[in-house]
Amino acid sequence: MKMRWNLENIYSDFDSEDFKNDERELDNIFNKIKKWKVVNNKDEANLAEEFIALLKDYLSVHSKLIAYSRLKVSVDAKDEKALKAGERLEKKISDLTRPRIRFQLWLKELDNRKKLYDKSNLLKEHRFIIEEYVDNSDYLLSEDEEDIISKMKQTGSSAWTKLQQNLSSTLMVDIEMEGEKKKLPLPVVRNLANHKDFEIRKKAYMAELAAYQKIEDGVAAALNGIKGEVLTLCEKRGYKSPLEKILLDSRMDDETLNAMLSAIEDYLPVFHKYYRKKAEVLAYDDALPFYELFAPLGKKEMKYSYEEARDFIITNISSVSKEMAKFYKKVFNEKWIDSEPRNGKRGGAFCYNIHEINESRILSNFTGSLSDVITLAHELGHAYHGYCLDDESLLNSDYPMPLAETASIFSETVVTEAAINEADSEQLVTILENKISQAGQVIVDIYSRFLFEKSLFEQRKEGSLSIKKLKKLMLEAQKKAYGEGLNHKFLHPYMWLNKPHYYSANYNYYNFPYAFGLLFGLGVYSLREEKREEFMDSYNNLLRETGKNKIFDLANMMGINVHSSEFWSSSLRLIEKDINKFINII
Repeated sequence: MKMRWNLENIYSDFDSEDFKNDERELDNIFNKIKKWKVVNNKDEANLAEEFIALLKDYLSVHSKLIAYSRLKVSVDAKDEKALKAGERLEKKISDLTRPRIRFQLWLKELDNRKKLYDKSNLLKEHRFIIEEYVDNSDYLLSEDEEDIISKMKQTGSSAWTKLQQNLSSTLMVDIEMEGEKKKLPLPVVRNLANHKDFEIRKKAYMAELAAYQKIEDGVAAALNGIKGEVLTLCEKRGYKSPLEKILLDSRMDDETLNAMLSAIEDYLPVFHKYYRKKAEVLAYDDALPFYELFAPLGKKEMKYSYEEARDFIITNISSVSKEMAKFYKKVFNEKWIDSEPRNGKRGGAFCYNIHEINESRILSNFTGSLSDVITLAHELGHAYHGYCLDDESLLNSDYPMPLAETASIFSETVVTEAAINEADSEQLVTILENKISQAGQVIVDIYSRFLFEKSLFEQRKEGSLSIKKLKKLMLEAQKKAYGEGLNHKFLHPYMWLNKPHYYSANYNYYNFPYAFGLLFGLGVYSLREEKREEFMDSYNNLLRETGKNKIFDLANMMGINVHSSEFWSSSLRLIEKDINKFINII
């Protein structure tokens, strides 16, 4: 079974007539948008409808074009055609800034804005996003200033982002394997953290840290450049902090974040107990070294071919939803997945939903471990979220970061729980340990990343941070989050370097949304037993509504109060139950 995706349904090539025609069409639509202006004797509803219709058309074409560029670069960081196309398209989206600002400021000044929705079905359909435009206009600078900022970002934060991507995706790691000196891609070496051999796990960890020294200067400069830009713009626009901005962008309030973080802090000792137990099983006198976080403990090693992984996921997901299983089959059969690790391909995994063609593309680095299987299930959940939004307008399908993990966490939970129920005693240890390990990453490690980024922003106000300082901040964050669970002599001072989430000026604090996603997803999953008959209809509706509601209101649709620490604690108790079971059977 082929492990590389097919992009033909998007475009066949950057030189294809389809790609060129769409670029020309994008320019045609933009020329119409650029000419849009307020005409005093023209009906306000018609004016607003005209702009929204043009914006929809523009973003639909642009999203397809840039998806192709980004997907091509993600598997080949040196693809010059893709890089050049990406630069052109990023500039084109920045050109949209001036007319969009003009529209937002005009909306804000309308005295009878609420009446617009009675006059136009298109405006009524997009009421939520239009009102959000108005609310966000409080943080806008002038039309000229916003236009300049948007253009300068292309040679500022966007350029720094590309530098980090290029340096990390092309980094080759020197490592000795089986008595032979080799140069391996970074994702391959990082995947060795799951290897059954202790010596290889430790050797990979040491080789990884040593390799980062080759690119640390460039990546540190990128991080400082991006965060410096973010701080400057937040101050100029009137945000109290980058965190306030990202919460507003996430349609999430302080009360929700604080309730979740409070519950996480209370449950950190539960995870520390798990790490100490794992250290004991691996015969360490002290706490667990960082390079043993993913060490497999089960006596029965679980390895999967790509075909076996596909069948495992689809079989288990079908017990919950035939519709979901049918969709997952389509993703595999139509080659929407690129799962083969190789040089030039970025590490980790992601799902890219391409609304214009109602398809998705999934990138993973599959090596056959159970963790890789769960990762595939996770990304398939993202694709299913996109599928549920197929009939929504593109403007209404743009959901905030915390909700981005809802469907993926639900999907991986279904697959993991089904595997646990079918496992024999030896398999149970493997599956359960993998599940807890992943939860630890999403709760404990994500908490350390949140603490690091918070400290990073606070200290970046005073100037650029040295590599030594960045490493120190990361170690301090890891010590606080992992506590006595990890051996403080063996942590990961370079975690800031290899995580792409730090390197986007538009998505700061892309850490707590993962914790939100896991705990919210578990909360939603737990409702499945209570509302079995109507659950999937409610669940699909929840996913459809993610682009048109604030988080608090969306959660209320499922009877969930995200302002309550008890809700978050109830999800954490499900993980605690797994940890206690694991400790009792290991």
